[in-house]
Amino acid sequence: MTEPRPARHYLFFAAPAHGHVRPTLPVAAELVRRGHRVSYVTTEQFAAEIGATGAEAVLYDPAVPDFVGAVPGDSPDWLPLALTAAIDESSSLLPAIMDRFGAARPDVVAYDTTMNPAGRLLTRLWQLPAVEFSPVFLPQRTSNPGFSLAAMLDGAAERPAVRGFHESLTALLAKYGVSDVSPMEFATGFRGLRMAFFPRAFQPGGDSFDDRYVFVGPCLGATPPSAAWHPPVDGRPVVLVSLGTSYGNRPEFFRTCVKAFADSPWHAVLTVGRAGVDPAELGPLPAHVEVHRWLPHLAVLPHARAFVCQAGMGSVMEALACGTPLVLAAQAREQQIVAHRAVALGLGTEVPGGEGLTAEALLDAVGSVADDQQVHANVAGLRERVREAGGTMRAADVLEGLGTG
Repeated sequence: MTEPRPARHYLFFAAPAHGHVRPTLPVAAELVRRGHRVSYVTTEQFAAEIGATGAEAVLYDPAVPDFVGAVPGDSPDWLPLALTAAIDESSSLLPAIMDRFGAARPDVVAYDTTMNPAGRLLTRLWQLPAVEFSPVFLPQRTSNPGFSLAAMLDGAAERPAVRGFHESLTALLAKYGVSDVSPMEFATGFRGLRMAFFPRAFQPGGDSFDDRYVFVGPCLGATPPSAAWHPPVDGRPVVLVSLGTSYGNRPEFFRTCVKAFADSPWHAVLTVGRAGVDPAELGPLPAHVEVHRWLPHLAVLPHARAFVCQAGMGSVMEALACGTPLVLAAQAREQQIVAHRAVALGLGTEVPGGEGLTAEALLDAVGSVADDQQVHANVAGLRERVREAGGTMRAADVLEGLGTG
């Protein structure tokens, strides 16, 4: 019988965005279940969800109130702009952490990769073991040029967004007395432990990553009983449609979906998000088209023949964990990268995420992936890789092992 590990104090923080906070919540809950203390520095928006895990929510005032909306998803400079927003957010986050925990430091720091300016500085200053969570693809410096962070941040003299990133990071490093590394080295030369919330097989060039990278796959929580959903009694095949939490206010997209499935054999379940389009804007709906503000995907996906989504990493991983083929309508550059990878692996197909999408094309795409036996076989293979990755339990095991020799 394995002896329980001594109770430790874990400090978590992430970008104030659903796609970055939610993958970490089951891990925090599991650490609490094992008897550890977890403090999670966050904004008011996520306090209730974090509190529900048993972790202590430590609030701070965000520098970038709308972190997702701060960067245009279709901008060619989305990466340096996003990194600059992360530096701004880190500038607010760091003092809040140091004021609260400077006199009683935690044992381990676990932070989202988007908040790496704060995470890397903090662990450097405090000399603590740490893990950098990644709900997005991992960049490399040399191989996989398409995912080289250095290459994407090149050209500071010509690109104002990149120059702004360098200036902001230079100022942050100077503020905390870090003079032995350049901003580029700080951003691209990280050698610590990274934990990816997707399986190695989904990462481009996954086999080239060494043992500093732990691919635990999606860490999924249980579906709340109060949010139970039941498939239609008439036996219609189910298709789930969602643009996630950040892109639900796209009424034309959802109107296209209603039109596509209104006279079809499909039972469509649309989730538009609590801040998304008003369901009343979608007009009268046939009985086999449901629209919800919110419904856990994990309640529907096991019954769905296809999932139409924005290609957010969290949504894609939920689908693969349930063995559901994908129809990907990316809304931003980062999602396009995920969509291209999923299609390259034969897990589904892409459709336009904007005005180019027609009801006929959407209906055809859903039918094609639902009927394609090779797609189903590919999805089943990735589902097995997800299972093998270990998920929440493996993530908690890795965190328990940090700094213990």
